[in-house]
Amino acid sequence: MARSTSPAGGSTADYTQFKKQTLLGFVLTGPFESRPDDTFGIVGSYIQLGPREVDFLRASRAAAGGTDPVHNAESIFEINYGYKVARGIKVSPNIQYVLDPDNILRPGAAHQSKDILAFGVRLSVELGAVLGFPVWR
Repeated sequence: MARSTSPAGGSTADYTQFKKQTLLGFVLTGPFESRPDDTFGIVGSYIQLGPREVDFLRASRAAAGGTDPVHNAESIFEINYGYKVARGIKVSPNIQYVLDPDNILRPGAAHQSKDILAFGVRLSVELGAVLGFPVWR
């Protein structure tokens, strides 16, 4: 069974941190006949910063002595696989590529971050399922 998602959001106000965000992707449940509870997902996200946030980041960078431009948008692409280990326990390795990352978490950075290739893993535990309670499907 495949599920897809494509929410989008935006703001008309100039004081918000993010002006637009779009998310598009899909999750395929049971990618292999022998693994009906596993998942495979691909997702892409586009985030556009608000003009005041861009101005703040530019001023912060200039105060730190930096001259690099501030990107007003970033894109994130992810591929993930959810491996069911046991009832209620799933391990999900993922690979993300971030194109034109913003410096929101480090506004005083003197230089613009380079594109990022990241590897991660998430452990999900549904306590109710592990304890044997009924689960939603």
